[in-house]
Amino acid sequence: MTILLEGKAVSSAIRTWVASSVADLQKKYGWTPTLITVQIGENLASKRYIKNQIRACHEAGINARLEKFSADIKKEDFLEEIASFVHDNDVDGIIVQTPLPKGWCVNEILSAIPPGKDAEGVHPENLGRLYLGEDGIPKPCTAWAALSLLEWYGRESFEGKRCVVIGRSANVGRAVAIMLMHKNATVTICHTKTSSKQLKDAIASADVVVVAAGVAEIVDTKNLSPNAWVVDVGTNVSVDGRLIGDVTSSDITNVAALSPVPGGVGPITVSLLLVNLLLCATKRRLEQGVLLPNLLDLRKK
Repeated sequence: MTILLEGKAVSSAIRTWVASSVADLQKKYGWTPTLITVQIGENLASKRYIKNQIRACHEAGINARLEKFSADIKKEDFLEEIASFVHDNDVDGIIVQTPLPKGWCVNEILSAIPPGKDAEGVHPENLGRLYLGEDGIPKPCTAWAALSLLEWYGRESFEGKRCVVIGRSANVGRAVAIMLMHKNATVTICHTKTSSKQLKDAIASADVVVVAAGVAEIVDTKNLSPNAWVVDVGTNVSVDGRLIGDVTSSDITNVAALSPVPGGVGPITVSLLLVNLLLCATKRRLEQGVLLPNLLDLRKK
């Protein structure tokens, strides 16, 4: 029987732990972690994500607010605004929402936020430290969510396992591949320029498949091993307006485990943002970061 890798329980457990940790900090030290979300112009997808961020923060006892700027703001003026948040000692984490105005370099903007206030784990230095296998750093939330989903359902050991990651974005595909390799997995990376035959050959005998290509139904479950555990990171809108993933899931019985879209990775992503913020806040203010416990330990509670 196929295991449905739902993210709601994972997300709830993480948020409960964050709320408890924040309450402890307030009681012991009298301060509350604070998040600033920065947005330029209007974007429907970003608006939904921001709403979820701020609601999740408030429910966990975290201070959070949105700072909006007009779509025609000059880059130099925007960087000055970011600098004001960077130098504000009451601010523990900063998120810059994408998309950015046309012609702006994403890495330049992200690099304006210090690694210690990088709540999404996407600063080039933090990604470099992830590459090196360091612990105690903010991690890219979506990539971390994909692995957390597997961990929650007991797929913790990857030694001797063949894992295929489909997608090569710096914050998701490549990050997932790096995190799997640090867990001793043997990893193959495919992407949108991989031929159909190469893709089918790669996934046919894979034990774990993480699909983050951003292409609706690029993977058909009929081409996967019946023993495969599949995490679908894709979020695409179908012609009839439904949210669908990168995996065709008309017959999920073809695989051992599959995450749904929506309801799989998505709920965990925002929860891990709170974990990153808590880490940033405690490292900066207490010089000792609070780390998320093993998820199987949280599941037992």
